[in-house]
Amino acid sequence: MLVSDLINETNLIPDLQATDRPSAYRIMVQYLTDHGLINKDIVESILQSLQARENKMTTAMGGGFALPHATIPKLPKLCTLLARSPKGIPCDAVDGKLVTIFFLILVPPDQNQTHLQTLATVAKFFNRRGVKSKILQATGTPEILALLRAS
Repeated sequence: MLVSDLINETNLIPDLQATDRPSAYRIMVQYLTDHGLINKDIVESILQSLQARENKMTTAMGGGFALPHATIPKLPKLCTLLARSPKGIPCDAVDGKLVTIFFLILVPPDQNQTHLQTLATVAKFFNRRGVKSKILQATGTPEILALLRAS
């Protein structure tokens, strides 16, 4: 599994306009709904699951990166989204920094192995030197997608 296999034009937000974590999650989930990747009848369930996960422990890993993830009943298959917020969003990161890159992972309850594999792949990818700064400096969707494929 490669990060470039998980992201395309339909699940990439190059300029996330949100001021806090709840609004960021709502915008991301609405984007997935608008692009036909999730059904609108599970939106509230997704938002509740993401908040419950954050209540346990922040998914803001530091260095401007957050990896929100949740298991979602009634979700038919793995669903991911990459969102870039050049201004940054406060998310209680372990290092206190604003989050500028979110990688959202939603999985059905029966796909624990996929969940773990996806988390590991994404975390490893974004821990590479220079990846986050290159994504932040990219001029838009085509350049971000090219960076994902090249890295």
